[in-house]
Amino acid sequence: MSTVNILQPAKILSSSTTGSLLAAIDRSLAAGDTTILINLQDILFIDSIGLATLVVALKRVRTANGRLALCGLNGQAQMLLNQSGMEKVFEIYASPEDFTRLAE
Repeated sequence: MSTVNILQPAKILSSSTTGSLLAAIDRSLAAGDTTILINLQDILFIDSIGLATLVVALKRVRTANGRLALCGLNGQAQMLLNQSGMEKVFEIYASPEDFTRLAE
């Protein structure tokens, strides 16, 4: 497996915070790091803009022939992905260690 770039946003994933996440993904892709894991363990709340941003991120990474996965989902974030059906769209792991161990 190639090097995994782990991004870990904090607290809230909404319109005021998603720009920095997308910028980090764009920097990773520009540097040739196409395996990206977004660790959501510190996220307390994701709104519809945050969810849409995760979908945009997935499309950008796939366009670059890369791989994007999520881990550390809990509480409201887990519920939002389940209710929206997005748990079927994303690769989801319990932890970064699970991604490393199970995703090879």
